[in-house]
Amino acid sequence: MKNGYPNMMIIIFATAGIFVSFLVLAKPMRKITQKFGALTIPDLLEIRYNSKAVRGIAAIAILGGAIGYQMAQYKALGNMLQTVLGVDYQLALIIGVAILTFYVVAGGMVSAIWTDFLQTLIMIVGSLIVFIGGMNLVGGFSQLNSDLSNINPELVQAYHTTGPIGIFAFISYFFIYVIGHQGQPHVVSKFYMIKKLSLLKWACIIAASTYAITGLLSFTGLYARVLVERGDMAVPPSPDMVAPMFIEAYFPSVVAGLIFAAVMAAIMSTSEAFLLIASQSVVRDIYQQIIKKGEELSQKKELALSRWVTFGIVAFTFLISLNPPDLVGWLGNASWGIFAASLVPVLSIGIIWKRATRIAAIWSSSLGFIFSVGLYILSVNDIYTPALDTGAVAFMISAVSFVVISLVTKPETNLIFDENTDKKLA
Repeated sequence: MKNGYPNMMIIIFATAGIFVSFLVLAKPMRKITQKFGALTIPDLLEIRYNSKAVRGIAAIAILGGAIGYQMAQYKALGNMLQTVLGVDYQLALIIGVAILTFYVVAGGMVSAIWTDFLQTLIMIVGSLIVFIGGMNLVGGFSQLNSDLSNINPELVQAYHTTGPIGIFAFISYFFIYVIGHQGQPHVVSKFYMIKKLSLLKWACIIAASTYAITGLLSFTGLYARVLVERGDMAVPPSPDMVAPMFIEAYFPSVVAGLIFAAVMAAIMSTSEAFLLIASQSVVRDIYQQIIKKGEELSQKKELALSRWVTFGIVAFTFLISLNPPDLVGWLGNASWGIFAASLVPVLSIGIIWKRATRIAAIWSSSLGFIFSVGLYILSVNDIYTPALDTGAVAFMISAVSFVVISLVTKPETNLIFDENTDKKLA
């Protein structure tokens, strides 16, 4: 709301990131899972580098990023239900988390695909209603831009020259959301499920289009800024309450209910995806493959363990979310940074560059995780804040270390690049 169009660059860059992820990762990841049976990102990384250490570091990074992102989703969930139900934040959070936990634990990856599909349809409809209805309220696109420019000309720029989202933030968004999209495990792990490579083109177009449409919900912040300046809308008590207050104030009850359902669908869909990948990281990648050294678990035992781990993650993130940081968006941004720094170099560069080595992967992923978390903690505590976003800095450290260490360490053979296992995976 305060920063104008620069905040929306995240949506634009993330949409572009979908195309980059499909271009770089979709085909090789699908071929690798066909040949070697990889089920998770750490599975693929262990196959690529022949290293349990790389698997373990990636699993920890995925778990850490998922927990941070889950906190962001819970806070958004609590804020939304607080408005819809007219109850306080804590009770709203309890209700929302209880519903989410029930259908995630009762279902699984297959159910997640179907619920994602249905939730996406609701999100598309709701997003279009908000976008079109809000435009009519403020007088159209030209009037919106004119009003924002009158408030502050920098609100209609791609980045600020004096405001909080300057050129360094703009560059950071590029690294985290365009390049870093390849490290988002809840997205790229779905490349394993593509039935036919010929469908990749359409899958990419559909994924990018639906994301861009649902991103239209972010216009609520711009609408609210204009309406507040006009005196037509009360000042929201926090940035996280902008969308709920706008929807409640300017749409009929039935329509508002559909829009709230769309927003809830977005939150639930993302939360479900992160709970599943976090559970996978603990059960399969850490417990089964590292602690139990590849011992196969019975389907019943694996399901039971996954459910208990999911309950544990829900409980942990729920307790923290009862008193979360002020702004949802920056929690999600930090988690994207963790994924980008810890996973993108070892995954995206590693599966197309045969010169990449095990030692380089261990150092790169470790440094990416340590710096992304460490710099974020220093920043939020006002101890040290780099010019670039903490995740972008960590990503560059991870990428440079990966390439340099690979070049100075001894080359290694790998099954992925073996002539007999389809050398041209990319």
